[in-house]
Amino acid sequence: MELKFLIDPKYVFLHAINQNQHKEPFKGWGNFTMKIWDKYPQECYLLAGYSEWSIITKSRFSTIAKNAEKLLNVWLKTDPVKKLLNETEKYKNWLEKEWSQKGQNALNELEEITKSSLPQQTISIYVTHPKLNNGMAIDTKTIVWGHTEDWKNYSIVYLCHEIMHIVFWNTKSSTSHATIELATDNELRIRLNKKGRYFREGKFDIGHNKLREVEKKLLPRWKKYLENPKMNIKQFIQK
Repeated sequence: MELKFLIDPKYVFLHAINQNQHKEPFKGWGNFTMKIWDKYPQECYLLAGYSEWSIITKSRFSTIAKNAEKLLNVWLKTDPVKKLLNETEKYKNWLEKEWSQKGQNALNELEEITKSSLPQQTISIYVTHPKLNNGMAIDTKTIVWGHTEDWKNYSIVYLCHEIMHIVFWNTKSSTSHATIELATDNELRIRLNKKGRYFREGKFDIGHNKLREVEKKLLPRWKKYLENPKMNIKQFIQK
């Protein structure tokens, strides 16, 4: 399995304006984007992926869409967006190096945990600014990612988490997601860091709150699964 780290300037920018109300990548970004939102609210809603564009009449939608594309190309040339892209580029370079040094070992560990071979494919990782938390598999060959390194090997662990979502793309249930978290967020994290415990890393709770109760119920069976050489992770989920 190969990971290809990429930057799409338009995506980096649109992800950032979509997150503006929650976090700033750097001081001054909020003021910059609020001016954009105030002046061009319809174009921003459209570009940021909101559903509100559907209430705009069809005759106006085409005009707004064309104007939004023009504005996007203008905004990409502004100093705040150049800074956003520059910081994202530096983060991408760090992430590539981190994966090149640790990724294969993590994948080897993941194969031991899942007792399965990972598919031989190339996955594209579209990187966004690390302070605007992002992480999701959007199809069977693409992951979007950008996150602060909250604890040692954070990015490595959660890239593997998203890889598992790709492996289980056609198996979407709370049980499969909980099992992915047991395998990556917990077992893989502990193996890579050579210490730790399930569901907690320093001051951080591990995994989605809504899945933690499911995981705690699965944990006794999960521990037995790890010791059972005759069962792989797909069989564990099915059982």
